[in-house]
Amino acid sequence: MTDKKKQEMIGTLVRSEAGHDSGEYYIIVQATEKEYFVANGKERTIVSPKRKNKKHLKPVDGSYDREIQKKLQAGEKVREEEIRKLIRNFKRESITCQKRMSSKSKAQ
Repeated sequence: MTDKKKQEMIGTLVRSEAGHDSGEYYIIVQATEKEYFVANGKERTIVSPKRKNKKHLKPVDGSYDREIQKKLQAGEKVREEEIRKLIRNFKRESITCQKRMSSKSKAQ
């Protein structure tokens, strides 16, 4: 992976696809050749991120606020609260979208 690609991945919202934390959402705060370091603003902070194999993480589809991504890529400080809020809002929006899709399929 090139340095440019690693830099582009920093700040990306991802979902854990393997391990005991499968299904959890994180923000990539660091990237190496084979793994990412991720934070969720609670148990895993920016100062003490979780190390995850790249194969075990999947970038999320959908829209979310990219402000944290811009800050991290620029080397600016990001508060844990901002990460928690982004993940919480993404989950809330995702659930709302699923409910809408469910009601549409029931109506047909």
